[in-house]
Amino acid sequence: MKPIITHKITDDFYLIRTIDHKLKYFEALWDVPEGMVYNAYLLKTPEGAVLFDTTKANFKEPFLEALRSLIDPSEIKHLVIHHMEPDHSGALPAVLEAIGDHVQLWGHKFSKRLIKSLYGLEPNFQAIKDGATLEIGGKRLVFLSMPWLHWPETMITYIPDGDIILGGDIFGSYGIPEGIFEDDGDDITEFLHLAREYFASVIGHYKEYVGKNFLKLENEAIVPKLILPAHGLLWHKDPAKIVNAYAQWAMGKPEKGKVVVIYSSMYGYVEKAAQVAIENLKEQGFHPEVFRFTDEHRDSVVDILGEIPDCEAIVFATATYESGVFPLMAHLLEEILHKTAYNKPILLLSVFGWAGMTGKQLTSMLESSPFQLVDTIEFKGLLGTEDRENILVGVSKLTNAING
Repeated sequence: MKPIITHKITDDFYLIRTIDHKLKYFEALWDVPEGMVYNAYLLKTPEGAVLFDTTKANFKEPFLEALRSLIDPSEIKHLVIHHMEPDHSGALPAVLEAIGDHVQLWGHKFSKRLIKSLYGLEPNFQAIKDGATLEIGGKRLVFLSMPWLHWPETMITYIPDGDIILGGDIFGSYGIPEGIFEDDGDDITEFLHLAREYFASVIGHYKEYVGKNFLKLENEAIVPKLILPAHGLLWHKDPAKIVNAYAQWAMGKPEKGKVVVIYSSMYGYVEKAAQVAIENLKEQGFHPEVFRFTDEHRDSVVDILGEIPDCEAIVFATATYESGVFPLMAHLLEEILHKTAYNKPILLLSVFGWAGMTGKQLTSMLESSPFQLVDTIEFKGLLGTEDRENILVGVSKLTNAING
């Protein structure tokens, strides 16, 4: 399969999609065995063309080949930069060389500084103000700043003719879809699952800015009929689905009955405690989503983060390691607090051998977070009858908090 494909979206709009099968860790951090795509777009008009973003540097040659299959690069008059992260701008130096010095770049003022710092270039650059417009070939492009989704210079382009939004990293997803649009046969449930993982790990830290920025769409009465993100599927049948999903994930709107249970267990002691909580939750009609770190299994951090935005509560159970929190769980909790901290109930369980310090450390980590700590339960080694009863009391506190 070629690493770049092109697709005609409308009479004058084209997708240039990079398919990255080799990617294993997005941003060298998040494990994404599903792979990734990077979407750039080309608008043709009688007065010249507009290119929206590029691709990663290691795909620059096939990207230029694909671009040339659609247009002579010299016909491109404008290049819009929605976001300067190198998975979208890495091929920028090669693309600018192919187009020529006449091309004008459009983007947030901070993007100009990034072009200089990342690539040593000082091209013809037009810094946009919120609501700035570009008229070309009977098309009007409106630029709207969307800061912190997920870099400070993130912006989108709105084209009133067709009610099109080019969203950059907003509305994106992990994975390599089979189709182009959301109704092309891909499992939309699985796709939204990957989109939620992407939201949690990439945008989650700045989720409070989703509502603030989406107000701009409401204030401008923008109701998109076509959403063209920089990652994943394009939306044309029901674009409101992904917009609403982002809004719900930002607010942490829960799915009824969903409780995320995460535990680490070196020798089975924590696992037995976690199973007590899991079975009791099931008996009460909840459906636990269970993730674990053991000597035989290790779940993905990004998978865990992706389940938190729409859960009702969390059970976090860990072993003690060298008088502290088990290292993987300490790292995981830090990522949860950094990326997916919501006003949701959380129950802490910990097991120790010679010193019960973990509960205090976990409690301290949660002190300044929005999570509602319902209880911290520690026990020494073998799970006894009293320990089981304490766990059941803790689960009861958790479910009472869920039910209000």
